[in-house]
Amino acid sequence: MHSQLTIPKEKQAEPALNQETLYALGLEHAQRLASRLWTDYNVHDPGVTTLELLCYALTDLAYRASFPVKDLLAAAGDNAGEMKQRFFTARQILPNRPLTQPDYRKMLIDLKGVRNAWVQPAAVTYYADTVEGKLLKEDSGKPGVHAVDLHGVYDVILEYMDDITSEAERAKVKESARARLRANRNLCEDFAGFGEVETQEFVICAELELAPDADVANVQAEIYFQTQQYLAPAVANYTLTEMLARRHEDGSAFTVDEIFNGPALDCGFIDDDELAAAELRTEIRLSDVISIIMDIEGVRAVREIVINPKGTKAPLANKWIVPVKARKKASLNRGESRLVFSKRNMPVTAAAAKVQERLNALVDAARAKAETAEAYDLEIPIGKYRDPAAYHSFQNHFPAVYGLSEQGLSGAADETRKALALQFKAYLLFFDQIMANYVAQLSRAKDLLATDPALKRTYFAQVVDSFTDYAKIYGGGPLASIEGALEDDAAFAVRRNRFLDHLIARFAERFTDFANIMYSAFGSNPAALIPFKCEFLRQYPAISSERSLAYNDSLKNDADLWNSANVSGLEKRLAKLLGIRNFTRRNLGEITYDIYAEVDSTPGDEFRWRVRHRETGQILLSSSTKYTVPMLAKAEMQTAIGLALIPQGYQRKVTASGKHFFNIVDATGNVVARRLAYFGTAEAMEAAIAALIEYLQINYSDEGMYLIEAILLRPSANPDPLLPICPDPNCTDCAEADPYSYRIHVILPAYGSRFANMDFRRFVEEVIREETPAHILPRVCWIGKDDMAALEKVYRDWVHLRAGAESAGRTAKLRAFIELLYAARNVYPPRQLHDCDSGEDKPKFLLGQSALGTMNETP
Repeated sequence: MHSQLTIPKEKQAEPALNQETLYALGLEHAQRLASRLWTDYNVHDPGVTTLELLCYALTDLAYRASFPVKDLLAAAGDNAGEMKQRFFTARQILPNRPLTQPDYRKMLIDLKGVRNAWVQPAAVTYYADTVEGKLLKEDSGKPGVHAVDLHGVYDVILEYMDDITSEAERAKVKESARARLRANRNLCEDFAGFGEVETQEFVICAELELAPDADVANVQAEIYFQTQQYLAPAVANYTLTEMLARRHEDGSAFTVDEIFNGPALDCGFIDDDELAAAELRTEIRLSDVISIIMDIEGVRAVREIVINPKGTKAPLANKWIVPVKARKKASLNRGESRLVFSKRNMPVTAAAAKVQERLNALVDAARAKAETAEAYDLEIPIGKYRDPAAYHSFQNHFPAVYGLSEQGLSGAADETRKALALQFKAYLLFFDQIMANYVAQLSRAKDLLATDPALKRTYFAQVVDSFTDYAKIYGGGPLASIEGALEDDAAFAVRRNRFLDHLIARFAERFTDFANIMYSAFGSNPAALIPFKCEFLRQYPAISSERSLAYNDSLKNDADLWNSANVSGLEKRLAKLLGIRNFTRRNLGEITYDIYAEVDSTPGDEFRWRVRHRETGQILLSSSTKYTVPMLAKAEMQTAIGLALIPQGYQRKVTASGKHFFNIVDATGNVVARRLAYFGTAEAMEAAIAALIEYLQINYSDEGMYLIEAILLRPSANPDPLLPICPDPNCTDCAEADPYSYRIHVILPAYGSRFANMDFRRFVEEVIREETPAHILPRVCWIGKDDMAALEKVYRDWVHLRAGAESAGRTAKLRAFIELLYAARNVYPPRQLHDCDSGEDKPKFLLGQSALGTMNETP
């Protein structure tokens, strides 16, 4: 039955939607303010008439503001396509990469050919020699040696579908399971072995009475199928429609976030409680089997029944509870099972071929449901476009005697009367403009809540041109003057950041600390933070769901190993939170200055450099002088790019003619690079500076990190070395007895553009420790350029070894990598010791944060 739209008899309780209530409030306010000068509040008074019409117009504004949000965000034209680009769907934003063992089981069961799966801790044990201070692969039996059990390493046990019988088929399924797990591996976890669950066969013998109209073949096939389902419970999967219709035990419905919790699967949803129940059975209860058989249509009675392990010769001591061997799957042996059927005490049988046909149909139907991929998601609500910005001047509703409507004044009106009418129009235009801007702002809600960094306004206006003689009221360019009065660039940046902060807060995230450190340490302005926040919001599904995801260490292509975005989810998230635009695994010790950053020879054996945009060819930076050898030009180019990566490296200038330009300067104010371009406004220059910083951050930044998981460094062959340990609990420079479990090394360049600032460095360390999963211990190390160049070479070798792309010299390369990794020590900026009476402006020497430098002697 469809609900009918009706007009309610009661008046709106909301004052903004009730014209009479607004009018009463306005009249009371006018009486309170102007009671000495204005005493006639009857309807014939022009002020009262104006108040009435304004209150009527305000109810229209309130009505528009009460539109459903989906209508306010709707756009003309392809509304559905725009809404899908603007919002994340439930499947995009709610699921996460697998975190727990049940999550991994779901992902494996979702694969074709896998009926069930288990992920269990693997037994990996080393031995710590606390006397000699080293880790051993075998127990030496000496005093002070104790076992160290590694955590985070798992074995995978698969149960294949019944028709996966050949070794080739099983190998194919196992490889697909291995690939899926490697692509969804948790940080500091690894999968050691893949096995197949062993089976223990059982035989069922029973005598059953059937209904006269029962199909014997159907009954026999159902008994075989459902008994096997009981012996080895399968994990059911549900469609989205089925999940929305299901209920908890207390009768409450599943919420959307509950349904989409966990990894996104291809073939529906798996219930957590049912997954937990689908464990390997440890015992078979004969009463449960009888109950299952009695529920099958056509079965009248179970006269006799027994279920025994295959090969049983003597009756069991307790036939009602039959044990199943540990870690084995109970399987029904149909060949040796015996089912005897009768109808009215007369024996009946079914053709074996027909029974097999019906059984195959049941098995195929169950498998089809479990392995049929279906694109499931909740549709984004599509609103109705109502054109909320449309505005019709309320002046047109005044009585004709006022001469404001389209009819205008009578022909007998003199010039004075016409001038008074125009004057009244100009007065009323103030109210018109406020209300027109209100609906214009309302219509741009979809822009205010957008993540487009190109947005340049947060206040919106429109010209009121729906009354007669509007051209006589306005001067030239009314809209430009209105928008200019509403918002300047500084106000826009502040308001735009507030809108973005609101969106970020909806995800329980914050950028406040990053903004404060950028303001205080580098002099950034609010406008510079807008691109970072927009990028963070656009990439949030991956940033949030992959925060504990490790990199895929099984990929062998060069593009997946070095100069690659195949890094951990934590690295990607940290990069977004710290404003690192290039998070790829790449060289950090030596930036590659390729052909796009050319060194040009001149006839006089002098050299210059310039940075070209790789796509447009535009010259972004040029050298400020000439150099005698290419090496000097390249060195100065590196210096200039390093300064151009931080806001305080820019010098802003204005020519005598009012044109704006900028240079790149060092700490002493010397110009090291120029932008050979002039800008008409300071805003255009700031936009060019922001674009240059972003381009250099992506293509030439020396900011980055290496995140190395200790669990992946464990030896896979006998000659491979073990990690160093430190059994002394008072030691603070090296690892404890277990250097592998849940430990990561985060290596950062101490010479990075912003990393040289100790305040920012402390902020980076704080963010790393806050964002690292609580069970993982990070070791953060800032190293110099020479150490980074040496480390990245052996790190690159190990990445290729780990993936299996290379195998030569494995033990030597792993040993070299471990030695350099554990030899890395923090590098601090040099500081000098000053006299006690030195000024406060002198750089402070802080223990643990500074390196002792040398004071230059002055002649």
